[in-house]
Amino acid sequence: MRSDPDALFKTVLQAVAILLLIGLLAMVLHKGFADVSVVWERHSGSEFWIELGRYVLRNLAG
Repeated sequence: MRSDPDALFKTVLQAVAILLLIGLLAMVLHKGFADVSVVWERHSGSEFWIELGRYVLRNLAG
């Protein structure tokens, strides 16, 4: 049985793409956790939720 080099190449590229996607998702989650932690440290109680909402709205554009 012969293996198709094109199929193998596509499979390898798919595996690399999945790994890169996992890395990207990990970076986004880490950044979000760090940002929420900073807001948590600066504001306590019900003020936290108000400030978190303001922070999210201020940073929607990037």
